[in-house]
Amino acid sequence: MKFGIPKLDELLGEIPEGSVVLIETLGNLGEEIVVEALKENSDKSIAFVTKRLKEEFEKIPELKNMKYIVFGEDFAPQELFKITYKLRQILSGYLVGLFFLQPLLVFHPQETVYKFFSEVSSITHDNKLVLIAILDKRLVDERTLAMFENASTHVIEIAEELEKFRVIRGIRVKKSPKGSSGFYELIIKDGKITIGEPLG
Repeated sequence: MKFGIPKLDELLGEIPEGSVVLIETLGNLGEEIVVEALKENSDKSIAFVTKRLKEEFEKIPELKNMKYIVFGEDFAPQELFKITYKLRQILSGYLVGLFFLQPLLVFHPQETVYKFFSEVSSITHDNKLVLIAILDKRLVDERTLAMFENASTHVIEIAEELEKFRVIRGIRVKKSPKGSSGFYELIIKDGKITIGEPLG
């Protein structure tokens, strides 16, 4: 599997089936990265999303045939078992976008969400799926974040810095079988992702 973002694909290499890609970010920053991957692999993609995201994604022509499992419609926040059940039904080779770790952290303790993520990681490995999950790193403590990283085969980190009244966004590969990288400038404009020059 590839993201369809040249520099990121170069840094990560081919992502094999059974992989779990965790994107550590701030808020919803970086959702566009997952959208690019879903577009690149749209014939075999499914997304676990909130109602708001489903409405947004349905406006994207390349995602019109994608399957959705919707937080608050197909399952309630306390029904984590329904999510894992649905995940077990997905055929091997599928790309799964998991967009609602943040809402789950509102309803459940960090440890419960981590256990859920760990189970999801095991299912991904056993069923030969590729999972991409987004996590707002401000919502968990460092110990729990390390546990999420440990349950992932690949970790991408997004950060922001204020420099001379300008916000600089950076992206790096924090963990992957191919190794880690330094930060590169992350440019998101009109829903398009560009990875620029190395930072620092």
